[in-house]
Amino acid sequence: MRKKRKQENDILQTIVIGIFKALWFLVSFPFKRRGKKRGISGHDQAEIIAKKEEIEKLLSSDNEYELRHALFEADKLVDYILKLKGYGGETFADRLRNAESYIDHNIYQLIWEGHKVRNTLAHEHDARITKAELKQAVYDLMKYTRQI
Repeated sequence: MRKKRKQENDILQTIVIGIFKALWFLVSFPFKRRGKKRGISGHDQAEIIAKKEEIEKLLSSDNEYELRHALFEADKLVDYILKLKGYGGETFADRLRNAESYIDHNIYQLIWEGHKVRNTLAHEHDARITKAELKQAVYDLMKYTRQI
């Protein structure tokens, strides 16, 4: 009788431990990749190069709308790279904050400056941003892509 009860307790203990391990895995899984750098595949590198060429072409224009488009594309490209590298977060800002310790401080600040100009354009419909400011914001964002 005692042996049977001990076996039942051992089985119950194993089940409870298994449940807690499974719960711990589920809770901790989203955080395991946070901050870890991942490599970028050859295919992704080719996409990045093509997008950089598109942005450079837009940037060579003197047309304000093409410069605005270049800024939005540069911002999206940086976000795409952050995602590829495995930096988690709901938004661009979250992903950039998670990448902060892995990016040169000066480039990190430039990315923020470029992203702020992009946000101004996206959210303030009467924003007055000069062509020079647009170009500078694109250059600021593109500094990060040159490290890839």
